[in-house]
Amino acid sequence: MVEHVTERTHRCRGTLDHIITFSDLKLNEVCADPAGIILDHSLVRCRLTAAVGPTPTHHRLVRSWRRVDRNVLRESLEASLLCQPVPADATIDELFETYDSVIRDVADRLAPQHTLEHRADRRGPWFDAECRDACRDSRRCERHYRKVRDTTDRCLWVDAARH
Repeated sequence: MVEHVTERTHRCRGTLDHIITFSDLKLNEVCADPAGIILDHSLVRCRLTAAVGPTPTHHRLVRSWRRVDRNVLRESLEASLLCQPVPADATIDELFETYDSVIRDVADRLAPQHTLEHRADRRGPWFDAECRDACRDSRRCERHYRKVRDTTDRCLWVDAARH
């Protein structure tokens, strides 16, 4: 570990403010403004270089089920082998194979698969599931307040945002 602040950072001539990094991290510039201008501490500034790599992408196959007409889906299923009488000598494996092939055929005709590219977020490692839930709750409260415009809903939104 390396301490980068070499000047005094308090008006009583002590060093109270620090910038400490690993030894392999190089800082381009470190400066401390004189203490006592605004507070009794100095404003310590530094400039460091950070290598940001490309955003990783993931590809996944999806179907656009929202665009499927429910009546057409119902008619396709009613006309399929799934709505026909089951043969008495059919095995479980044959029934499952029939079900799987018919459902895939209908899905491929009505909602063909296509590839979506998904980019990973550049949020910090601290942005975990609890933080994501808090942000989602705050946005939900904001949407509700903007729709209703009630003062109690605004208070709920402000509390959720502060949380």
